[in-house]
Amino acid sequence: MMFVINPIYASSSIILCLLLVIALHLFSPATQSAQWGSISQALMFHQVRKYLLMLDPRKDHVKFWRPQMLLLVSSPRSSCPLVDFVNDMKKSGLYIIGHVRVGNHTDLDDATIEDNKQWLSFVDHMRVKAFAETTLANSVREGVQHLIRLSGIGAMKPNTIVLGFYDNEAPKDFFQSSTSPYKTDGFNTGDMQNFPIRRDGEEKHIDVTEYVEIISDILRMKKNLCLCRHFHRLDKHFISKSKHVKYIDVWPINVFDPKTENPFDVVSLFMMQLAVIMLAKWKHLTLRVFLCETNDTNSTAQFDTQDPNLPQMEIFSRMKLEQTLKSLRINAQIMEIQEWARDTEFTRHSRILKQFTQSAEATEGSVTEDNLNRSLLYMQRANQIIRERSDQTALSFIYLAAPPPIDSPDFREISARYMELLTELTAELPPTILVHGVSTVTSTTL
Repeated sequence: MMFVINPIYASSSIILCLLLVIALHLFSPATQSAQWGSISQALMFHQVRKYLLMLDPRKDHVKFWRPQMLLLVSSPRSSCPLVDFVNDMKKSGLYIIGHVRVGNHTDLDDATIEDNKQWLSFVDHMRVKAFAETTLANSVREGVQHLIRLSGIGAMKPNTIVLGFYDNEAPKDFFQSSTSPYKTDGFNTGDMQNFPIRRDGEEKHIDVTEYVEIISDILRMKKNLCLCRHFHRLDKHFISKSKHVKYIDVWPINVFDPKTENPFDVVSLFMMQLAVIMLAKWKHLTLRVFLCETNDTNSTAQFDTQDPNLPQMEIFSRMKLEQTLKSLRINAQIMEIQEWARDTEFTRHSRILKQFTQSAEATEGSVTEDNLNRSLLYMQRANQIIRERSDQTALSFIYLAAPPPIDSPDFREISARYMELLTELTAELPPTILVHGVSTVTSTTL
């Protein structure tokens, strides 16, 4: 009606109202100071609370599974590529960045209050869709237990825990590196740096025994586990532009205890699920699944490599893997590796590795220096096999064997050897994720 009476005045009024709305949006006190308050926050709180209460964890089903990640970080300065990567791997699920501050609860001031503000600023800087959680505990292990149990809310709880790898590499400061896409001076206060990192020669916050205990705790709490190594080498921009990098690799074989059924168990299917998520992010890459033939059809592969039935067994395994990938609608190349079955010396070394894992038997006795040397040779050979096929690989997923039981009488020694073997296995590889899944994440039912 306004346009019928006077279209010029009507148009002018609408334009003025739009300008007023834009000006209020850009220059109002609500945008300049958090103390002003915003009604939108109250409305969002009401809606979020209502729908969170409607999410019932008892109605969880594998068909609706999605990754809900808890990434445990010591210092964000050295973890920027990993934080960015896990943001992609979480797909549309929950993402929490957790940090443990070791301290005493009897202190007058709670240091985590100020830490929370810094972590929120870090999340803004990284532009990731994540929550930040910090806790104060007497030890890192105790704090990790707090975060795993209490992070999230309602049905939105982490189901996958991501850790950096325990090694002796010096951390890189991505906030100060001139070539880093994450470079910033926003976390420097004068000569002091927020989120300090460990320098060369400085002692680590945890020892190898506590690290393996944390791994055991995660699996005991029925959470999927990812150990990430070499992610300081990850360059997402280079991967997206390079014509040399072509593959995402999945190695569905338990190197500590090779079995024919490894490619079809829960751990391998969980690895493939994560690989498919990353394939959706890097669409130009190709997924490769390495079928590693063992020389055993039952537990640890002990049939003779001269058996005339061996070729038929290899064909059967490949056909079964092809059928599995097809039923899961995973488009991947199958690459056959026969070294585990054809190299008798290689096989002989692999038979003693179970004593370094959760599958160790009480009758196997203590770890001897000879057994350790044989195991290191085996891991070096396995590493060579993987490395020879990783020249054009952007990312590798490798099967992680469960660590030795905590109640073992010589747990401290075995846990150190366990990490030493994992270090040999992943040496000089591209960015690598050691994966152990505990829950089913795929389904072929309608």
